[in-house]
Order: sequence, then structure tokens, then C-alpha cells
Amino acid sequence: MKNNKSKFVLMIFFGCLIFSFSLANAASSPQFLTSWKAYNYTPDWYQGKSFPIYSTPVEVAFELIDNNKIANLSKNEIRWYINDALFTKGVGLKNIRFTPTSQAGTNISVRIAVQKYNGGELNKFIYIPSKNPEAIISSPYLTKNVVIGNNYQFKIFPFFFNVSSLNNINFGWTVNNQTASLGEDEVNPNILNLNISTSTPSGLTLNINATVSNILQSIESVTKDLKLIVQ
Repeated sequence: MKNNKSKFVLMIFFGCLIFSFSLANAASSPQFLTSWKAYNYTPDWYQGKSFPIYSTPVEVAFELIDNNKIANLSKNEIRWYINDALFTKGVGLKNIRFTPTSQAGTNISVRIAVQKYNGGELNKFIYIPSKNPEAIISSPYLTKNVVIGNNYQFKIFPFFFNVSSLNNINFGWTVNNQTASLGEDEVNPNILNLNISTSTPSGLTLNINATVSNILQSIESVTKDLKLIVQ
């Protein structure tokens, strides 16, 4: 009985030793720290990730952490693959910039391959979602009916367009298929000021339509609709 107990304790000891060795190896394995950025337009207040659309410049960078330190890759060849095709390679090349042509709804696959690191090759895959341009209409009246004789303001915000500012975006507003006058906000064409005149019949449905398009790339276009009832 004592002999069996000794064997059991010995097995536990060796099991713990192997487990500790595995954890030490896992902890010391080189780790990639990666980041990517899409260079397109989002509103100033937006704090989320800017996603690339077709032809958006994208920058990808990385560092390799080994034994809790940034590894020196100045003498290692680094190969970059975009969607399984070699994009570029270079010694110490830790960041690239490229213009993807992936369709919306797909992922851009980026593979980083560090050559001859500790006698082997290290690989890291990054998947970047490709989106369509987006836009949202913002107003405190989106879920309310509008009242005869009152004024209302609606604002549309574009996202992910391949422009540097709103100056390169065209905005168009219609109300019940009639071009809406922007009035005082001609200098802010993304804003619609809507006056419900006293002659507007109660119960009338107002179909508000906003179109946002890239002046330089007409294929980048979004249309948003909003329906309100006059009370």
C-alpha cells in the first residue's frame, strides 16, 4: 500500500513538472502584436474602427514580442501576403500600406511571415473586414410624428467614404420626391431643416430621402429613407 502511494505521489510530481514546463514554453513563445488602420472618412465624434471599402488605403504594422521584449527583426526578411498572394518583402519590413480591391462582405487576409527566426518561420494571419459606405440620419424626431407649424432638423452622417473631408461628399435631400431647400444650411448640406407649414394636411406621410455620394467616385453612394406622419 505504501509502495503504491509512493508511485502515486511520484506520478503527480512528474505530471506537475511536465505541466510547468509546457506553461513555461507557452509563455516564452514569440507573440505578434498587430494593428491596422483604414484611411477613409468617419465623423469626428465616431470612436469606433474605420473599416475599409473598395480602394481604401490600409496600413498594417506589427511588433514581435519574445521573452517580454520587442524582438530585433532588423536582419530578418519579412514577407507580406495579401489574400494568399505575395505583396512585398524586405529585411526588417514591419509595416506596409496597400489598397485592397476586396468586395464588401468579405475579409481581407493578411499574412506576415518572419523568415529564419530562431531557425524557423513565424506566421501571423490578420483578417480585415471589407464594408460598404454607410450613412445614418440623426434627429431627435426619428421616432415621433411631426406637428403642423413646427420646425425640425435632420442631419446625415457618412461613414467609410474614400474622402478626407465632407467637402468631397455630395448630399441631396428630397421630401415626397420634391427637392428640399436647405435654407440657412446651404453651407451644411448634410443638414435638412424642415418646416411643417400650417397648410399641411394632418395625417400626411412625409417620405424623407437623403443621398450621400463621393464627388470623385460616384460608385460610392448611399441612400437613406425616413417616414414621418404629420399630426
